[in-house]
Amino acid sequence: MPRLAAGCGILLIAACATRPETVDPSQEVEDRTGMEMPLDRQPEDAAATPPGVRLEDGLSEDEAAAMALWNSPRLRAELSRLAVARGDLASARRPQNPTLRFLFPSGPQQLSVLLTWPLENLVLLRRRVEVARTDLDVVAQSTVQTAVDLVRDARLAHIDWQLAVDRVEVRRVVAEQADEIAALAQARSDAGDVAPREADVAQVDARVATDEAIRAEVDVAIAEAVLRTQMGWSEVEPSLHPTTTTDEPGQAPPELGSLEELALSSRPDLRASQLAIEAAGQRLGLQRSAVLRFAGVGSSSGPSVTGGVQAELPIFDQNQGGIARAKAELDAATWRYHDLRARIVTEVTQAQLQLARARGSLAEYQDGIVTARERDVEVVMDTYDEGEIDYSGVLLAAQRLELARLREVELRAEARRARVELERALGRRLASPPPPEAP
Repeated sequence: MPRLAAGCGILLIAACATRPETVDPSQEVEDRTGMEMPLDRQPEDAAATPPGVRLEDGLSEDEAAAMALWNSPRLRAELSRLAVARGDLASARRPQNPTLRFLFPSGPQQLSVLLTWPLENLVLLRRRVEVARTDLDVVAQSTVQTAVDLVRDARLAHIDWQLAVDRVEVRRVVAEQADEIAALAQARSDAGDVAPREADVAQVDARVATDEAIRAEVDVAIAEAVLRTQMGWSEVEPSLHPTTTTDEPGQAPPELGSLEELALSSRPDLRASQLAIEAAGQRLGLQRSAVLRFAGVGSSSGPSVTGGVQAELPIFDQNQGGIARAKAELDAATWRYHDLRARIVTEVTQAQLQLARARGSLAEYQDGIVTARERDVEVVMDTYDEGEIDYSGVLLAAQRLELARLREVELRAEARRARVELERALGRRLASPPPPEAP
């Protein structure tokens, strides 16, 4: 009995001597995004602004992402899964309690005590702890991926909001110009210089432009509501207004091959998938080991003490069902890994091509089309000053210029979206250093 107890103690100590947590989600998120993710927020806490963020002087794209990491309920719920996984790990570290039976004396029988302790629980304790530890790492990496996705969503919402704000001014100018053109066309129609149909067409164009301007104002409110949801910020005051953000169309995107390698080595969800395969393999080993079940037995009756081993004979049930299920889960985890790996390559390729396309189009509009429209307005103004055309020609040229500027604004937003999607596909900001190699 003393030797059995000593052996159980050695197994228990060995099982508890496990490695510390290998993933610090808060530090991982900061390394990947450059932003802080607090871990001590409670459900009853009110929304707050992170240190260094002042809404009064405008809200930038990065500030919106920082607000989301600070306040998002979606991220808080994901962080709660970490607490659940840590609870599972704590449970795995505890061996199953022994069973103590008392047989009360009856007639000549003396009081008997029977102690049963499932030894296979102690033997497999360290392996169960390793499974729970791997599951915790899976949850931690998934949490980091959720934070990366949240940063992407907040930045995209800010881009859409700023685009909506920029559109309002352009649409307002276009609507005013359309009204002036319609008024001039109506005056010329009344004077008999043009057919009434031309005045009617101009009136319809003015109504369309006015409707677009009204819709643009509503789009701002919609985009702001989406942004507030992404940030977890429902406070009315202070009112939000975006700070100006521009993209650099001349900056060439990195090479596709290097981006794919970076994504495959950096994406936290891919690392989580790898760890899920590892955990599934560990569970399969546990199921195979569960075929043999045995327990230590000790009994005492009066002054006599004896002990031994109780074993289950695997004659009929050899845990075939548990082994088959664990094998199927391992196969499923492996297939999910291959699917995710292929999707990551596709996401990187798509985002890189979209970024290159958007920057190319933006450069063409900035350096060519908008400049040409500005020169056209100057030429038309000179022609008008010389009396060769009426003022409607000037308005039409100015309207074409404003529409070109609107397209430039949209392309700048498209380039920013593509860059955000590319950084999400990589699992980190393009300017941030690569992650350390996974242990």
